[in-house]
Amino acid sequence: MSHNHPQNKERILIKGAYLMTQDDKLGTFVGDVLVADGRIIEVGRDLSDDRARVVDGTGNAVLPGFIDTHRHNWQGALRNLGPAWTYQEYRSQVQIGLGQYFDPRDVHIGNLAADLMSLDSGVTTVRDESHISNSPEHSDAAIAAHWESGIRAVFDHGWPSTEAEQWQFGSDRSHPDDIRRIRDEALSDDSARVTLNAMLRGPELSTPEVSERDIRLARELGLRISMHVGLGEWGAKQQAIRQLAEAGLLASDMTFIHCCTSTDEELRMLAAHGATASVAGALEVFMPGLGQPATNRLLAAGVRPSLSVDTETIVSGDMFGVMRATLAYQQLILAGAAGPMDRNPGLPTFDAADLLSFATIEGARAAGIDDRTGSLTPGKEADLIMIRLDHANMLPATDVAATIVAGGHAGNVDLVVVAGDVLKENGVLRGGDAVFEEAAASRDRLFHAAGLPLPA
Repeated sequence: MSHNHPQNKERILIKGAYLMTQDDKLGTFVGDVLVADGRIIEVGRDLSDDRARVVDGTGNAVLPGFIDTHRHNWQGALRNLGPAWTYQEYRSQVQIGLGQYFDPRDVHIGNLAADLMSLDSGVTTVRDESHISNSPEHSDAAIAAHWESGIRAVFDHGWPSTEAEQWQFGSDRSHPDDIRRIRDEALSDDSARVTLNAMLRGPELSTPEVSERDIRLARELGLRISMHVGLGEWGAKQQAIRQLAEAGLLASDMTFIHCCTSTDEELRMLAAHGATASVAGALEVFMPGLGQPATNRLLAAGVRPSLSVDTETIVSGDMFGVMRATLAYQQLILAGAAGPMDRNPGLPTFDAADLLSFATIEGARAAGIDDRTGSLTPGKEADLIMIRLDHANMLPATDVAATIVAGGHAGNVDLVVVAGDVLKENGVLRGGDAVFEEAAASRDRLFHAAGLPLPA
């Protein structure tokens, strides 16, 4: 694949689909979408264009592509290893145990595998939280994979997984300086399909001094910031958001990931400063040790969160599972079976339509790209998906949002377009077979290097 991905940009007119625009002015209606030159040209009823290829949208829902605001893509070839792991087991097995053995080709193939799985399930943008910056070559390999796959990617440059224990939980090491080279040479264009953010450790994983230094570096380079906070008992003790607010460092260029054990007051601080949040609902439900999804508490604080997968070693890499798990935890709250952070009466609730908003426009806002994607707004880049509503698992599709959230899976995603490039059509993803063969070879190589037996 070429650096710029084979250009499949066409002039396309989707006719008669159920449009879930995620644009408050346009709303939801049965209508048409015209795509040309990589952008959404027009959204309305009874559109016509003699030059466009017509796609029959009857019996389908068309919506913006899903946006995953936090995934460790480098683990794409290690998917489904430990669905019953605790947080400590995941850290031990993957970040510490295998991360040190990754070479650049393993990062490349892991990222490609994660991107293609994402695209197949309707995720058109991924914010790649890349804490596999073991060398400049590792980072370059990760970035190259995003260009090749065709996905829209926000590459969040992080720290190495060599000496992983020295880089987290009280680390006094500053963020790797290679981020300057990447900003200057590789990802200087903030309007490109692949852009750069900074994945910082913050007060929870480093020290207040290191945290301030890292934040000032990111802002000097003009980069948005992501940060893992509220991680189990450690997060409750550290109160990273409070530390940042008191130090005058909390701002709207930050996305806070998890927030499971961040206090309600901290979430209100987050909202007051215009910052955003990412809820990894499936991972937080599956993995003991982090805490529970903070979705309802974030809503109570005035924050509409985005959604994310986190790591495919634990949970499936599609947004359908994330939405369902996030909703399942809310229902536990309503049933009185919530975790200790969620025992306040009267927490606001969300529904299927909200979850689709979290997975699209709120994801774009958290990634700082809502000016170009996240809704079917004319003028934005054409990142959209079409979901079949006439499949056996979806019929009779009485409430379309509820049908997608409760019943949808990757097999229902019929069409995927990113920046006008058609990457999946008629339910078939373009390319990928060789990638998944290479992913298996990478997994075998990593297990051998770590001296681990392959699972039976």
